[in-house]
Amino acid sequence: MIQDRAASWSPRADGETAARALETAEAIGRDLARSALDAPPGMSLIRGHAGLALFFAYLERARGLADAGERAQHHLDLAIDALADQPGPEASLYFGFAGVAWVAEHLAAGEPLAEDEDPNADIDAALLSLLRRSPWHGEFDLLGGLVGWGAYALERLPRPSAAEMLSLVVARLAECAEPGIAGVVWRDPRNPSRAPDPGMAHGAAGVIALLARMLAEGAAGPETAPLLAAAVEGVLARPAPAGEDLESDLAWCAGDAGLSMALLAAGRATGRSDWENAGRRLARAAAERYRDDAEGFDPALCHGTAGLSHLFYRLHQTTGDPELLAASRRWLERTLAARRPGEGIGGFLCRGRQTDGRFGWIADPGFLGGAAGIGLALLAASAPVEPAWDRLLLLSGSPARL
Repeated sequence: MIQDRAASWSPRADGETAARALETAEAIGRDLARSALDAPPGMSLIRGHAGLALFFAYLERARGLADAGERAQHHLDLAIDALADQPGPEASLYFGFAGVAWVAEHLAAGEPLAEDEDPNADIDAALLSLLRRSPWHGEFDLLGGLVGWGAYALERLPRPSAAEMLSLVVARLAECAEPGIAGVVWRDPRNPSRAPDPGMAHGAAGVIALLARMLAEGAAGPETAPLLAAAVEGVLARPAPAGEDLESDLAWCAGDAGLSMALLAAGRATGRSDWENAGRRLARAAAERYRDDAEGFDPALCHGTAGLSHLFYRLHQTTGDPELLAASRRWLERTLAARRPGEGIGGFLCRGRQTDGRFGWIADPGFLGGAAGIGLALLAASAPVEPAWDRLLLLSGSPARL
C-alpha cells in the first residue's frame, strides 16, 4: 500500500471544519465497508473496486486505520481477479484495465520489484499493441481513450515501455486532431457533429494537461511542444459558450475551471506567460461563479462541489491567489452541508442513473461520481497527506510520488 513519507501537504481546512471533514470521510469508509450496495461494483476505477482500493488506501494513510489498508488490498485483489476473468475487457483508464493497473502501480510506489516481477508488464504490452494502430479512429479523451493511456504511462515512468506509450499517444493524438478556428481541436468520434469539447474529462483541456505534464517531467519527444501549442491555440480561439448548465459551465470535468488548470500547467511547462495569464483569468472568473448560491450542485468529484473544492485548492497552490483559496473553502463547506446522515453512503447521494434508467439521486460508491471520490477530497482538505491520487485528474505531477 501507500508508502510512508514526510508530510508535505498543507490541508486547507482546520479546526471544526477539518474535524467534520475527517469524521465524514470515516463515515464514508464505514458505509463502503458494509458493502450494502444494490449491485457488485465491478473492477473499474470510475465506479468499481479499483476506485474503492484507492479511497481505502488513502484513508489508511490519513487516519492510521489498519483495517482500511486491508480493505484497500482486498478491493485491489478483487479488481485484478475480475480483470483476469473477463475475455477481451475494456482497456480505458476509467472504465477498464488501464485504471486497475494505474491503481496497482500507484499503491505499490516505492516497493522494489525485479524487472521480471512487474505485474503490469502485460498491461503495457496490450496498450502498446492498441497504440500502434494507425490511423487512429477511437476515443482520444482522458476517461475513455488516448489521454487516459498517457496518464497511465506517466505513472509507469521511467520504464522504456512507458516512454514508448507516451510517444505513441502523441502520434495518435496528432492523427485525430483537426483544424480549428486557430490551432487544432478534437471531436468525439461517437458524435462528430457536436462542437469540440474544451473540458478536462472529454476534451482539449485533458490533452493540454497531459502534454504539459510530459514536458514538465522530461518525458516529451520533439512532436509534443508543437502539438501542445496548437491545442492551446484551439481552445483560446473557440467561440464563447452559450446556454450551459451546471455540469458544463463549472466543474473539474467540463468548462473553464478545469481548463484553467491545464493552461496554467502549459504556461509553466513552456515558459509562456500569456498561456499562464489566460489560465489565471479563467480560474479567477470561475471562482466568482455561484459565490452566493450553489443550489442544485452534486457533491461528487467529477462535476460537483467536492471536485471544485479540490480543484480550486490546486489552483491556489499554483498561483498563490487568495481568492482561489476562498473559493476552495466555500465549495468544501457546501460539500459538508450536502451531507444527510443516514442517507446514501456516508450521508451523500449523487446524481446518476437509477434502476429504472432515469437520472436521479443515488447511493453511488464510485471514485468519480460518488462517495469514494468525495471521501478522497475530504481527506485532502483535512489531513497532511498529499493527494497524489489526483494525477488521475491531471491536477498534479510525479514530484508528488508516494
